[in-house]
Amino acid sequence: MTIDETNEDDFGRDAVQEQQLMYRDVLDKLAKLPEDQRAVLLLVAVEDLSYADAAKVLDIPIGAVMSRLSRAREKLQQEIEGTADDASRNVVKLRSLK
Repeated sequence: MTIDETNEDDFGRDAVQEQQLMYRDVLDKLAKLPEDQRAVLLLVAVEDLSYADAAKVLDIPIGAVMSRLSRAREKLQQEIEGTADDASRNVVKLRSLK
């Protein structure tokens, strides 16, 4: 088969390098999470455990699973968006009254 007989799709490939970079970036951001938050996030999101099962595995109350998961998701989202270092975002500014 000559090059003139081939289809353009025969030469096209998915952007494997880009996917690998994104994968590494997410793993790096995941590694920045505190261990307790990372463990809950991995058990629930990756291992697909229920909150109750994750609580049993980690030997913590289900409320702690829910709290840690919420904080982990929020922190990971901030890392992905690049707003994790913006502490002023969550600070309420107060005026002083004289």
